[in-house]
Amino acid sequence: MYKLLILLLAISYAVDSQSSVPTIENYQNRPTPDAFDPYIYGLEGGLEWAQEYTFSRHSLDFFCKPNDLILSAAQLRNLIDKEIKENISFYSKYKDAPLIGLALRNAYMSEFPCN
Repeated sequence: MYKLLILLLAISYAVDSQSSVPTIENYQNRPTPDAFDPYIYGLEGGLEWAQEYTFSRHSLDFFCKPNDLILSAAQLRNLIDKEIKENISFYSKYKDAPLIGLALRNAYMSEFPCN
């Protein structure tokens, strides 16, 4: 019974520690470069699905990333880092907000503009 209780507490802690959405400050102060990679990949997937949905409903593209281009986690982090650095006054003002998704979307729009 004791082992079961320890196991449940460990699982509860692991789920709780990974379930929060990182703020700008969390992202900038992450313990390792890849700390939020699963979250960033989720944002990328959601962003691309939203793009496809918006195009199918409204024929509107927000960014024009080549379909065959697959970005690594390091490349996604570089895009986010560049966006935050270029707009540091905005992201510093909202450092306690979970705006990593906004940073990725803005980075996509800058990096893959539709001409």
